[in-house]
Amino acid sequence: MEERRTSVITYPEESRASILGKTYLLLTVGFITMALGTGVGFQFLPMFAHLGKWGYLILSLVATIGTMFLALIFQRNILGYLFFTLFTFTVGFFDAPAVAVILQSPFLLEIFKETALITGVVTGALSLFVLITKKDFGFLGGFLFTGLVLVVIMAVVGLFWHNSLMNVVMSGMGALVFSGFILYDTSRLVNEKGNPVEIAIALFLDIINLFWSLFNLLVALKEER
Repeated sequence: MEERRTSVITYPEESRASILGKTYLLLTVGFITMALGTGVGFQFLPMFAHLGKWGYLILSLVATIGTMFLALIFQRNILGYLFFTLFTFTVGFFDAPAVAVILQSPFLLEIFKETALITGVVTGALSLFVLITKKDFGFLGGFLFTGLVLVVIMAVVGLFWHNSLMNVVMSGMGALVFSGFILYDTSRLVNEKGNPVEIAIALFLDIINLFWSLFNLLVALKEER
């Protein structure tokens, strides 16, 4: 794992403001294109069903990871911005089957709305805390990476073995880990001269994964009642 720098890179306030503005503008555009992707994805639901569980999973991973890496490779020129929007569109496109199921269930739709509100409040509070205090959360990197590995392992196990308790633990841990990543990545944005495309991708994934972790957690807890 890359060793964190102990010193903080300083740069002009105008440069910091420019990077902040570009990053959050990209995030805004990213969530809009994700919503557009979901809308387009609704038209391909029969195709998703035809692919089957594993075909859909493989295709979605190849498409989303592929477009993300292209955005990272070209992050220092205009192609990076274009591939970022393609990446977020692709994420929304492959979220369409899950969103379609949610829209058909009043129970799930209510939890979806609650989760969106909680995610917005948590993301806003954590981001504002870092933006105001400019505290460096780089020390969380190792802990968060370890937590992420554990969440991924549990998610892979969950593909083959469904267990309600493990789902609750995985979702709760995921919510904590991705909340931590919001602190960590916002801290990188504030305290280091990072690239807007790279940090926008990181924050986009933090927020999306926080949302789905909270959603799955709320579903599991309410189904227990």
